[in-house]
Amino acid sequence: MTTRQTLREELHLPEAPRFEIELPPGWSRREVSSDTLTEISAAAKRNMMKAHQPQMYGAVERLLHEAFDGMKRAGAFEFFAPIEASAEAPSMVASLLARIRRTQDGQSLDRLVSDLIRVKGAAPLLGDKRTIRYEDIENVRVETETFVNHSVTYLTPVPGSKRRRALELVASLVRPVAVGPESEHFIAQKYVMDLCVASLRWSRG
Repeated sequence: MTTRQTLREELHLPEAPRFEIELPPGWSRREVSSDTLTEISAAAKRNMMKAHQPQMYGAVERLLHEAFDGMKRAGAFEFFAPIEASAEAPSMVASLLARIRRTQDGQSLDRLVSDLIRVKGAAPLLGDKRTIRYEDIENVRVETETFVNHSVTYLTPVPGSKRRRALELVASLVRPVAVGPESEHFIAQKYVMDLCVASLRWSRG
């Protein structure tokens, strides 16, 4: 894969649907590509040097490569993250990735949605039935520390696909084990993700 080639192009997948969403201050939109990984790795190195913690760069770089490998395996074509966050921007350990969901037989996703409602407790996003939302929780190990990762998945049909394709946005929010899910700050972060996805609008053309 060339440095300018995305995962979608490598796998010869159809053009991803164009859409826009509102993002929190300091957040950026990036393609899942080799160029993006190089850019973020370089930024991380600069930040480690400014913080006089060069010894941390090796661990950060490894985590970045693991994250990009995970996004590729998940079929993500874009992601959103606080890459340019500043001291004035809200503090969030979170990201949002975008991928296309479809059934193996090319049929409607209605049965999948029904299963998600029954098994995962999926519900309309902020009362909007065009998008459903559900959560998963798992413990993750980073170096010697354990954190809790909350995955919030949003699913909405791609216009013109006759409900055979859906845009799936997956928000990952990480909190220390000592911070409970009832924390006001953590609940506010999830609400911010809900508002971002609720702002989704499809681009024409």
